[in-house]
Amino acid sequence: MMDNNNTTKGPATTERDPAREAFLTKPLGALIVKNTVPAVASMLFMALYHMADAIMVGRSLGPEALASVNVLYPLMAFFIGLAAMIGVGGNARVAVLQGAGDTNAARRVLGLVVTLGTILGIIGSLVAVLAYSWILTLLGTSGSLGVLAGQYLKAIYPFFTTMILIFILEQTVRNDGRPNLATGVMMAMASLNIILNYIFLFPLQLGIAGAALATGISQSLGAFFFIIYFARKNILNRPGLRFGLPGGGYPVLKMIAYNGSSEFLNSVAAGLTTFLFNRALLAYLGSAGVAAFAMVQYLIMFGSVIIFGISVGAQPILSYNHGAGYRTRVSGTLKRILLASIVIAITLFVIIRWQAPHLVTLFIPDHPETVLLTLDAARIISWSLLLMPIGIIGSTFFTALEKAGQSLLVALSRGLIFTVIGLLLFPAIWGETGIWITPLFSEAVSVLVTAYLFYCWAYGSDKPAVRKVTCELTPSQEQ
Repeated sequence: MMDNNNTTKGPATTERDPAREAFLTKPLGALIVKNTVPAVASMLFMALYHMADAIMVGRSLGPEALASVNVLYPLMAFFIGLAAMIGVGGNARVAVLQGAGDTNAARRVLGLVVTLGTILGIIGSLVAVLAYSWILTLLGTSGSLGVLAGQYLKAIYPFFTTMILIFILEQTVRNDGRPNLATGVMMAMASLNIILNYIFLFPLQLGIAGAALATGISQSLGAFFFIIYFARKNILNRPGLRFGLPGGGYPVLKMIAYNGSSEFLNSVAAGLTTFLFNRALLAYLGSAGVAAFAMVQYLIMFGSVIIFGISVGAQPILSYNHGAGYRTRVSGTLKRILLASIVIAITLFVIIRWQAPHLVTLFIPDHPETVLLTLDAARIISWSLLLMPIGIIGSTFFTALEKAGQSLLVALSRGLIFTVIGLLLFPAIWGETGIWITPLFSEAVSVLVTAYLFYCWAYGSDKPAVRKVTCELTPSQEQ
């Protein structure tokens, strides 16, 4: 059942929305804790299930199986990027509309976003089926590595649609003022994934396809729960967000695509740079190098997902208050989440430097050469944790404010331009060490870019001429 109001623009709704009132009036400290703690918990559970997945795959099938999943990442990243563009760009628009009081338009944008996500999932599955052999060749797989990658792809592609919808709807539930519900579903999904991984990999011995099935089944169940949540709100005619008839036309599509472009680029850049890293690692170190890089990424993932969880949890606060024109609350939110993220990054950096040998041997206890290679990489790449908060928070902050140009510039700096420059230059100078230096280099440059954009946002409005020349990448949409 869809909300049948055809309004896409116009006067704000008079319907009382408790979620909107909370985002605009409650003290920032309590509001940030309420929304970011569940988001961080959700991200941590997701990281834990990814790590548990990797540990079980590594112990059951060895480092080459871990490498096969990493080799497929560029393909997955393209569709994840499109999902992120639709979901993040769409949810930011929904929250800004909610902040401005236009609930009817927000519902129609939600209907449009869900429709786009469904279409994208179907297209992704068709591409995986029709271009299966070409995809594996393009990714440079061969021999047993290619066989394992192919088995994983065949098992995961039927779930593309639901995997996209759970990504979109989790944030929509947070926008609806239900962060604990969103987190509860994601935690249950992650727990189920771990259980299914164990069953499929060990008792049933389904191989790498079993890991893919565990992921697809658990995420599909989570997506169905979120769909039922909003459908029930439609049936009971409850206030706040619910599904509306897709509407808004080309202007809204353009806004969603533009505002989510940095998230799309982040994901696609991650896929492209993973492809380039894999090529460089295979050339210098073979499949052991790919496995080592993948394991370091799992270690760093804890830091990045916590920081990303803080930014995701804060996004509705930023978007609602931006939509309502409450700039002081937007600034206060930014300062608090930046400080919290930096403290967490320092803490995790110390833990990784202290416990790296024990953490790495959880994955592949019987492969000492790969363990030593991973530890060498971790000693260098772990420094990037200290720099991550600025870029991650910055990208999400500008997206939440619908300042896509600034968010895109952060994403380009952090995820693509300087990573490619590093991979082209540093291995030629320092060999394999140059590969490990590259993530640190790209994060460092992105800190400078993001800090400058924060300055422009905070102080540029007081100097219109300077702002116009040096700071304004997109037309200001301040309310």
